[in-house]
Amino acid sequence: MYVFRPVTVDNECIHICASLLQTVFPKTNKFTETFLKWEYAYNPVGKIVGFNAFAGDELAAHYVAQPAIVDLFGKERKGLLSLNTATHPNHQGKKLFTTLADMTYKYAAENGFEFVFGVANANSTHGFLTKLGFQHVSPLVAKVGVGEIKTDPEKKQFCFKRIWTEETLQWRMKNPKLKYEISGHRIYATTGKLGIKAIMGNFEQHLFNNIPSSKISSFNPVKLYVGIDNSIIWNKSMYYNVPKKLRQSPLNMIFKDLTGNNLKLDVNNVKFQLIDFDGY
Repeated sequence: MYVFRPVTVDNECIHICASLLQTVFPKTNKFTETFLKWEYAYNPVGKIVGFNAFAGDELAAHYVAQPAIVDLFGKERKGLLSLNTATHPNHQGKKLFTTLADMTYKYAAENGFEFVFGVANANSTHGFLTKLGFQHVSPLVAKVGVGEIKTDPEKKQFCFKRIWTEETLQWRMKNPKLKYEISGHRIYATTGKLGIKAIMGNFEQHLFNNIPSSKISSFNPVKLYVGIDNSIIWNKSMYYNVPKKLRQSPLNMIFKDLTGNNLKLDVNNVKFQLIDFDGY
């Protein structure tokens, strides 16, 4: 018998959530209590929304989504980025993830959130689509190259574009597990791969006025692009698809309307940058 409770951002809840995430994902070192406090509590748009499942005193499963503001069909709307999910090995196969997700989305819809979006890998995409009713928007484009990325200056309107402000960028760049660099109108992140840095996104210059920048490395000639943006003219840019054998997993953008209006995204009008989710 499981007991379900909202995820909170007090030290005790952060501690047990970090412990579960470290157990389920032992190959990553990012799920420290410091990282979760930054990710769950300090986002200027709002604290995370989600639920935990307990079996006695043991945290059996965990799911959270992070508030975000998006220009959706020409209007600023508040939604959620599907973020962290984990089920303890002792409690897998009990449909806890879908139960927690359903509870989260019901709570979100009742509290003014209009949609959920996220990135699912090959293992989780099917569950999001068939069990939770998400739209499969598109696989993310993954390319590496050098030089500038050419875009169509006439393409300025999107049905989906996450809104970043100076305040939210300041928070995002305080990620305690990564270093970021501002160069020109662009933010880069370390990838852990020698000579390669990731393009997080392009922004108006004034948003960087009060944001400190670190220099990642003097030797990063190759850049990684991951996202969706039909304004990019790839045949005029020196970027090439990342070979499938070098990708950890195909990534898919997913979307779920919470308003009851059955909103769907048109991939040809989506701008989705790497900074818009938790890839780096």
